[in-house]
Amino acid sequence: MNRKLWMGMTLGVVALGTALAGCSSDNKEGAQANSTDGAAANKPAAATTTPAPAATAKRGDVTVTMYDRGAVPASEGNYEDNRWTKWINQNGPANVKFVPVLRSDSTKKLNVLFASGSAPDIINEYNTPFRGSLYDQKQLMPIDNILPSMPEYQKLLTQYPQLKKAGTKPDGKIYEIGKVKEATPAHILLIRTDWLKKLNLAMPTTTDELLTVAKAFADQDPDGNGKKDTYGLNMSTYSEQAINEIFGESSSSTLLAWDIKDGKVVRAWDKELASLTFKKRLYDEGLIDKDYINDKDGAKAKQDFLNGKIGIYVKYSGGWYDFVMNDMTTLRKNVPGAEIAPLAYPKSPLGTFTGAIDNPIQMTTVINAKAKNPEAVGQYLNFMMKPENAMRFKVGDEGTHWKKGANGCPQTIDPAKSKNEVGYAEDYTMFFSSGVDKCTFVLSGFNPEVPEQKAGMDMYREVQKSYFDSKREYPGITLGDHMPVYSTDLNLINTTILKEKGDIFVKAIISGSKYSPEQAIKDSQAAWDKADGKKLEEFMNKWYSENKDKAFMAKDVYEIVKQQMEQVK
Repeated sequence: MNRKLWMGMTLGVVALGTALAGCSSDNKEGAQANSTDGAAANKPAAATTTPAPAATAKRGDVTVTMYDRGAVPASEGNYEDNRWTKWINQNGPANVKFVPVLRSDSTKKLNVLFASGSAPDIINEYNTPFRGSLYDQKQLMPIDNILPSMPEYQKLLTQYPQLKKAGTKPDGKIYEIGKVKEATPAHILLIRTDWLKKLNLAMPTTTDELLTVAKAFADQDPDGNGKKDTYGLNMSTYSEQAINEIFGESSSSTLLAWDIKDGKVVRAWDKELASLTFKKRLYDEGLIDKDYINDKDGAKAKQDFLNGKIGIYVKYSGGWYDFVMNDMTTLRKNVPGAEIAPLAYPKSPLGTFTGAIDNPIQMTTVINAKAKNPEAVGQYLNFMMKPENAMRFKVGDEGTHWKKGANGCPQTIDPAKSKNEVGYAEDYTMFFSSGVDKCTFVLSGFNPEVPEQKAGMDMYREVQKSYFDSKREYPGITLGDHMPVYSTDLNLINTTILKEKGDIFVKAIISGSKYSPEQAIKDSQAAWDKADGKKLEEFMNKWYSENKDKAFMAKDVYEIVKQQMEQVK
C-alpha cells in the first residue's frame, strides 16, 4: 500500500501509506506465501538538508540486499550506484555495498546466494515463510548481541513490544527486524447512498438485509436507464475475502480458515459454510458479475464501480488519497449525483466482525549468520532507522523535493522531480517504522481547506470508526503474516488442501442446485482427511499452546490501533 498511496500523494500533499505496489493479485502478497510490502514521535519526522556527521570510528564493510523493481531512471544510475547510495556511503558509519535482487524472483536469487555462501550480511525480504526457512536452516544470526549498536530499534522495542513478539523465534532470541506501519483496514465496503434513497432502502445492518439491498440494486434499475445492467456488489479476489470476513473467517488462496474453540485450534468449517452459502446466493440470484472468477485482479469490478454499475463496492484499502482524488472524481464525472458512504460489516448469524486489518507490525529484515562485522551491521541499520535519515528516502531533501505544509508535514514541490529522483529509493529503508509518525498517516495527506479533500478525510474517519471497533470480533486467530510458518512437508499438505478446497468451493458457487454448499463442505472435509490435514491441526495446536501468550495475536493489533488513534485525535 505505501508506494500506491505515496505516489498518489505526489498529486498534492505528500504522506506515506501502507503498502508498496507490485504485489500479488489481491494487491497483497498471500499470508502463507508472501507478506505484504509496506513503507517517530508525534512531531513530523521530516528529512533535513544538513548532512549527518560522518562516523569517526573505523568504518566496517556491510553488504545489503535491495529489491530491484526496475524503477531507477537511467539519469539516476542503478540500484547499486545512485544519489542515495552515495549519500549513505558519504554520511553513514559503514562502507555499504548493495546487492540488487529482482523483486519478482527474490527468494530464488537469495536461495542461490545462500547455497553459494555469498549471501549479503543484511537480507531485506518480505516473504515470511522464506525468512522462516532461513531460521530453520540455521542461516541467521540473532540480533540480541547487535542491539547495543541499534539504540533506534531498542527504543521501538520498548514503545512497541509487539515488534519483539513478532521477531522472536522458538529459541527465545530475536532474529527478525520489523517496522511499525499505520494500521489500515484491509477491505472496506462502500455503498451507493443515492441508490438507497432512490429505492427507499435503509443502510443494511445484517447479512439478510445486505442480500435484500444487493438484490434491489441488481433488479430495480437504480441507475434509471431501463436496463438490468447493475450489480449488487463485487466478488473478485480480495473482495471475496471481505465476504469471508463478514462471517468471521479469514481464508484466502494461501490461508485456511482457523478458529479457536474451547481453547483448541480447529478448522472453521461452520463459518466457511456460512460464507460459501452467502456467496452462492449472490451468484444464483444474479447479484454479482457471473464472470467474477476471471476478474483476477479486481480491475473489471473497479471499472464497473466507476461506471456506476455496482451498488456495494468492496475496496482494497490501499491508496485512499488516490481513491478520493481520482476514483471519486471519475465516478462523479461518469455518474453526476453519485454518493457513497462506508458500510460497516453487517451482523452475520455467526457474530459481528470487523474486517481484517492490514499488518501494522511487519517483519522485513534478517542478518546472515556469517556476517563478518555484526557491529557494523548494527551501526548501519541504526543510521538508516534515524527518522531524519530514513525520511530522505521517502520524501527527498527539504527545499529541493519538499517544503513543510500547513499541517507541519512534508509537501511535494515538484511531483515529477520527486518521482524521478526519490520514487525509487524507499526500499533502502524498508525496515523504517513510518507508522510512529502521524505525518505518514493517511489523514495527513489531505488538505481540509479543500472541500473534496475534507470530504475524503471525513469519510476515512468514518471508516476508522467502524473498522477499528474493538467491540467487534476479529476474523481469524491473527494476521496472515503472523501465522506460524509450516515446514516443507506441512506446506505441501497445506497447498494441496487449499487447491482442492478452492476448486470445490468454486464448483459449489457456480453449479446451481446440482451441488450444494453442504456437499461442498463434506467433500472438502474428505479432501482434508485424504491429504492428512490432521497434521496441520496438530501443528497449529502445538504452536498455539506454546505461543498464545507470546505470539503476535489479534489483540495485539488493537493495541497498535489504539496507540495510533491517540496520535491523530
